[in-house]
Amino acid sequence: MRTAHRLTATAALACAATLGLTGCLGSASGPFPDLSGSQVADNSVTALRGASSLTVSGSVWDEGKPLQLNMAVSKTGDCKGTISGKDGSFELIRNAQFVFIKADEPFYRAQTKDLPKAQADEAVKQLAGRWLKTKASDEESKELSALCDLDELLKEFDDSKGAEKGKVTTVDGKEALTVTTKTTDGTETLLVATKGEPYLLKAITTGKEPSEVSFTGINTPVQADAPTGKDVIDADKLG
Repeated sequence: MRTAHRLTATAALACAATLGLTGCLGSASGPFPDLSGSQVADNSVTALRGASSLTVSGSVWDEGKPLQLNMAVSKTGDCKGTISGKDGSFELIRNAQFVFIKADEPFYRAQTKDLPKAQADEAVKQLAGRWLKTKASDEESKELSALCDLDELLKEFDDSKGAEKGKVTTVDGKEALTVTTKTTDGTETLLVATKGEPYLLKAITTGKEPSEVSFTGINTPVQADAPTGKDVIDADKLG
């Protein structure tokens, strides 16, 4: 009996060493049993990249400052949404031809803080609460246009080396698998849909600059209709 036990143990160790423990002891339980954590994470981002559009919303950091965003973005570059933070807030609409931004007074005060007071006051009076229209091809519009680039928004989640699968939970009623990666000062946890397409549904990071963003409205058309009327100012016609 002892000899048989030793032989069994030896065989198990040999199998684990050559084929991997999971392959010897049967299929792992839970979603995506044949994939590693990194593979699940990579597939979830790839699935989102394949979507025609989505809405990204939540809290992020930019240049050391926390921001709240809610942006509907299409693969063609159309987008519509809002971004707010300590330095004010603005609405953004981008279509194939133009970029429109409507910002509040705190936003323009922050943008004009280095100007003489009279000049800053005039800019705020002229622009705050109104749509500023610029050509999508203009150099000044490129930074704003980056917020409407689906691939650019997802680049942050491309590195999933060392990711580990965790518990199954739910995100807005949808079953999701948690996949966690250790970072230099915390963790990054991706919540991946287990039914249908394996979309990334939510991403949570901890550390010095914690963030939490959700991905919803997948494949829902983006309504990026251009605003019209007297509250639209053409940047090309400003003095």
